Amino acid sequence: MKICIALNGEVKDYTKMKKIILEEDYDYIIGADGGCNHLYKMDIVPDYIIGDLDSINEKLISYYEDKKSIFKKYPSHKDETDSEICVYLAKELKADSIDFIGTLGGRIDHTLANIGLMHYVRNMDIGPRILTSEEEILIMKNEEIILKGEKGNTISIIPIQKEAKGVTLKNLEYPLNNDTVGYLSSLGISNVMLGDECSIKIEDGYALVIRNYNV
Repeated sequence: MKICIALNGEVKDYTKMKKIILEEDYDYIIGADGGCNHLYKMDIVPDYIIGDLDSINEKLISYYEDKKSIFKKYPSHKDETDSEICVYLAKELKADSIDFIGTLGGRIDHTLANIGLMHYVRNMDIGPRILTSEEEILIMKNEEIILKGEKGNTISIIPIQKEAKGVTLKNLEYPLNNDTVGYLSSLGISNVMLGDECSIKIEDGYALVIRNYNV
């Protein structure tokens, strides 16, 4: 089950973001309160709308009620964020993967917390990504992935929590072979894809992987 969660962060290019969402062909789309403002600007109707409804444009509440979106309203004073409640719902819907949009930009505390949300989702055995109109962000741990894209895409690998050991990068302009990359090191920043896919392997460690679409 493939699910998209729209948050109330920044969306720089609605045309590009809409194209990405439609191409992904999600089983369900969940709007987290003000994230529904973004969906409306892309003419996308969420299956579910979550939150205390203090950020969504008031006119959109009746609009989405007419469109048969399912509302799940929660009080403003609660232990969980709207983002976390959306994740709980996605898990109930048997999500295998969750993509977040409207995640970055604005307040730095919200941005960092939303990036951290990927770690939380991964621990549920659900594959998380952050998608913007400019990039995709993945999280990986002790594994090898084949990352698809386009020749010339910029790739950054940034270890989090601790250094990453046994890092091997293939089909990138600056390859690595069983190397160690330090915690939050700049060593893995701004690599370049040599074809339409590359290989990233980490024997021991946790890292963010960021692919910039723009060539």
